Amino acid sequence: MEQTKPTKGYLNYISLLFFLAYGFIMLDANGVTFFSDILMEELHITAAQYSSLNSAIWCTKAVSSIVVGILADRSGLRKVFVSPLLFVAGALSILTAFSNSFILILCMRFVWGLCVGATLSMLVSIVSKNLIRNDLGARSGFISCGSAVIASTLGPMLLTQVVLRFTWRGSFVLTGASILIIAFLIQFTVKEVHCEKINNQAGANAFVSSVFELARNRSFMLCLLIGVFECAGKLTISIFGPLYLTEIMSVDPTTKGNLLSAMGLIYIPVSFIIPALADRFSAKKVMLITFLLCLITPLSMVLMEGRAISIATLVLFGNWAAATVSLFIYVIPGRALPEHLIGTANGIIMGVSVFVGGCVCPLILGKFADSVQGIRDIMWACSAMFMLCILLTAFLKENKKKA
Repeated sequence: MEQTKPTKGYLNYISLLFFLAYGFIMLDANGVTFFSDILMEELHITAAQYSSLNSAIWCTKAVSSIVVGILADRSGLRKVFVSPLLFVAGALSILTAFSNSFILILCMRFVWGLCVGATLSMLVSIVSKNLIRNDLGARSGFISCGSAVIASTLGPMLLTQVVLRFTWRGSFVLTGASILIIAFLIQFTVKEVHCEKINNQAGANAFVSSVFELARNRSFMLCLLIGVFECAGKLTISIFGPLYLTEIMSVDPTTKGNLLSAMGLIYIPVSFIIPALADRFSAKKVMLITFLLCLITPLSMVLMEGRAISIATLVLFGNWAAATVSLFIYVIPGRALPEHLIGTANGIIMGVSVFVGGCVCPLILGKFADSVQGIRDIMWACSAMFMLCILLTAFLKENKKKA
């Protein structure tokens, strides 16, 4: 089907809308980290149970990322997998506000993750089909920047005030209503795109054939492993960093919110600049430097535990790993793979990464959180994760840009 020629105005509009979409999705996903102490006290839950609330989302996001990626490649469509699922996600967030038990919230978060798992991949894919010039790195970085601005910078301050006035339940009402509005706008103002479909046997054989083809691609396999360890390291910092501030540094909730907001504020230019640099320079070198800087945070929290400098490194570099996501999920695979495999590749990298790195690892590390040396052990593990990211990135063989 012939698509309407994209215009700069429309491209800028959908980029901004997707910036807001991803920002509020991540604000909802990470919301419990901003009022963890209040939620744990009110519902009488342990640190391990608290970490499982985050793991539940990442577990089902993994499944959703893979399944939706496969369906998208088979249909050649993208928008149809975004707005309906966001409508459900927004409604679930609002319903979570009325939950009175840990189990019920856990179930709500579990289903919520199914709805949003492939959202970022689909949004970036829609933008990539509307590009006027080769600036996917910058565009995808701008969309990811929504998380930095809304979820990491404005979010902690905003949700802290909402929680103080309306309890933690007001947080889910705010994010849920925002997601519903964005879903409405995407449904009625964004045009569907038509990508190349998988040209293979029908049924399960098509997926198996695609997986074998991807497995033979060195860049894909390395990006897959990098994704696992990047997600594990990133989630370890975002989940247990706030606990480090309260349990080790003994900061009050307001100070914690301000520090997390400062961390998000610093990340805003980083989330845009790092992917944009990959449009001009080697994505491999950009990733190497970024992961080296990320390593500073967990090492300082272990080697300089209890000192102000550990807080400084957390605020300065705590979010930087997330800026590499668009590089190893979209940019590098997009240059190395044929178009009909990109959706499946994006889904598999995202799905496996968030399942192993975002679900399994936090669950395992959560078992250490209640011990005396828990935070120290967790940050040693986080340091090892970023070291593996550095080693794997060093073995990447970057393909030339596609025309």
